[in-house]
Amino acid sequence: MLGVPCSTLRTWFNVEGGRALNFLELLEAYTIQTLRARHQLPMRKIRKAIDYLKKETGEAYPLAKHDLGFETDGVQLFVTRMGKLVSASERGQLAWREVLQVFLERVDYDASGLALRFYPFTRDFRTDGPKSVVIDPAVCFGRPSVAGRGIATAMVASRYKAGESMAELAADYECEQALIEEAIRAELDLQAAA
Repeated sequence: MLGVPCSTLRTWFNVEGGRALNFLELLEAYTIQTLRARHQLPMRKIRKAIDYLKKETGEAYPLAKHDLGFETDGVQLFVTRMGKLVSASERGQLAWREVLQVFLERVDYDASGLALRFYPFTRDFRTDGPKSVVIDPAVCFGRPSVAGRGIATAMVASRYKAGESMAELAADYECEQALIEEAIRAELDLQAAA
């Protein structure tokens, strides 16, 4: 779903053996990949920012917290602290604003500001990309699913590959064909990346 090799994810999170990422690690990996791919932030700046945020906030997964107010200018990662924009990439230096709004709009948070679910980009980080696919640990065991339907994208793609048309699937699941198309696209991309 992230378009990142497993070996890279293991490096980012010091994962050994066959342990899978938990939901918050998955969300942080998604944030990191967004920052790297869409905003061309180098991994060293991101690591520096994460280390700074962990130390300053005491949060184990600071990139999964909404109330830290993440923003970027394409060079550094910033957070809002006491009403001021601070460069987390430069260990607390004050900075100018450039909002990472598109990413923040794709994550739903609980009342405490912790990420609940997110809607991954399914079309190369396009700002107008639909929120058709969701990853929610409370739905489909955290596997990608059709947003608002609770239908695993793997199931939809499997039925499509078995010969059912998108129109038939849309009628069967009582949803718009565009949702089915996006679910199939996302799942087939995911399978191709594996």
